[in-house]
Amino acid sequence: MRHLAELDHTADVGFVVWAKSLPGLFYWAARGLLAELFEGPLPPGKEVRELRLRAPDPETLLVRFLNELIYLIQTQGQVPGGFSLRLVPRGEECGLAAKLSVLPFEAVADRFLGEVKSATFHGLRIEKEGGFYRASVVLDV
Repeated sequence: MRHLAELDHTADVGFVVWAKSLPGLFYWAARGLLAELFEGPLPPGKEVRELRLRAPDPETLLVRFLNELIYLIQTQGQVPGGFSLRLVPRGEECGLAAKLSVLPFEAVADRFLGEVKSATFHGLRIEKEGGFYRASVVLDV
C-alpha cells in the first residue's frame, strides 16, 4: 500500500498521506515532510530527543508536530532520521509523545532540498475512509 503521494498545489508543496491508524498517519506525514526537505532516506541519529505536544484536535496537533520538526531541523540543526510516536488522549485535548533519533544537519546537508516555512491548515482535514485515515498536507515554502 502507498502511504504518500505528491499533492498538486499552485504555490506551495504538499502531499497526501494514508495510514491504518492515527499514529501511523502522523508517522507518514513526518516522512512526507522529510521527503520534501531531503533527498533519499535519512539514517537514524544517535542522539534521542523527546517531544510532547498538545492540541484541541488532531488537525492542530498534526500541524504543530510538523512545525516542531521544521523548527528542529532549520533552527536547531537537528534532523530526525528516525522516530517513534504515540497519541495520548488528554481530556478534551489530543496529546503526542515522540522520541526522535536526531543527527546533526551537517551530516545530511548535501541532501537538503530547500527550506520550508511551515505546515499549514490549508485544506487540512483528517478523515477516516475505508478503514484508513487520510490527510492532505500543504507546506508553505
